[in-house]
Parts: sequence; C-alpha cells; structure tokens
Amino acid sequence: MTSPPPGRYTADIDPATRHRSSYTANNGNCVELAQIPAIPDVIAVQDTWYPENPDLRGTKDSLRSLTEAALTGRLTCV
Repeated sequence: MTSPPPGRYTADIDPATRHRSSYTANNGNCVELAQIPAIPDVIAVQDTWYPENPDLRGTKDSLRSLTEAALTGRLTCV
C-alpha cells in the first residue's frame, strides 16, 4: 500500500475522534487511533510522545499484521 505524503489527509482528523490506547500510563507516552475521513478504509496512528511527527497510516489489516509481528518478536530493528 502506498501512503500519501506526510500530513496529507490527516489534517482533517478531529482530535476529539482519536481513540487513546487503554494501556497508557497517563504520562503522554501512548498512541491514538483515528479514521481518516477522506479515506474511510485507512486508520491513522499518532504517537502522542512525538505529535509533531506524521501519523502512521494503514488499513486495519495492515496495522493488525504490524501489531501481531511486534507482539510475537517478528520485527527487527535495522
């Protein structure tokens, strides 16, 4: 899947529609998810520790695969 350029389509996300992770420690170090109105099948993931960085964007299936890979140790840092 090709992502749009950083910042595109995320500016129209209403901050009130973002869903905060239930695992947050109330220290600002968490992620928030939001559906992008202009692209209904794409989810934006924001790192609240670095909100100035662009959102990670992907379909529900691609983000589920990423989460499963991280949880099972199939991701490696390069």
